[in-house]
This record gives sequence, structure tokens and C-alpha cells, in this order.
Amino acid sequence: MRKILIATHGHFAEGIKSSLTILLGERNEVTTVSAYVDETDVTKEYEAFFTSVMPEDEAIVFTDLYGGSVNQQLFTLSEQYNAIQITGFNLPILLEIILSPDKVTKDKAKDLIEACREELKVVEPEHQEEDFF
Repeated sequence: MRKILIATHGHFAEGIKSSLTILLGERNEVTTVSAYVDETDVTKEYEAFFTSVMPEDEAIVFTDLYGGSVNQQLFTLSEQYNAIQITGFNLPILLEIILSPDKVTKDKAKDLIEACREELKVVEPEHQEEDFF
């Protein structure tokens, strides 16, 4: 089973999960952690996620900011549990990874990230009709 952790500063993780739910329905493999919104010890939440991952599972961690505290806190756990950690994510990469029928390796994740970078663009009216869909 593929298990996903989305951990962010504030409620961004919950918001992106809401978007995923609208697009994909309820996905039990997606866990969210919203850091710094209350006195909750996020370290315990991170550890709870990783202890739920079985050896045969794929664990993929998404964080909001490279070098940010959330990313740094999860780095050691991700390494320890052989999880793939992706930072600076967007909705397209989440969709690609969640819906991927193949095992997501680090190389596959890198390829998907490159493809999803194309989704980040300025929309210009004169090109929208020919480029849209």
C-alpha cells in the first residue's frame, strides 16, 4: 500500500487534502499534519505515521518548504523509514503519485516532479485557447 504524509506550516496540508478529496474522493492513505497551529507535538504525529507504515508499504512524505522546520524535522524519519520526501510540492505531483499504478521509486518521483513543473505557468489570454487542455 502507498501511504502519503502531507506536513506543512499552518493548515495548508488540510486544504490540499480537501482538494484531493474533491478530485479523488476519500483517500485513506493520505495523512496530514498541520504544524504550528496549536500546542500539538507534531513529532508524535510524524512518528505515528511512520509506525503505521509496514515494510511492504511505500511511504511518501510531502513538505511545503525546502529548508523549513517541517522539512528538517521529517528528514531523519524519512531516511530511517526509507520514505521518499518531496518538498515544495503542488497538487499535480500529489495526483501523479497517488494515482501512479507503478511503484514510486526516487527516480520515478524525480521524473514525475519534472513533468509536474510544467503545470506551473503564467496563464496568458492570447495563448490560453491553444494551450488549454
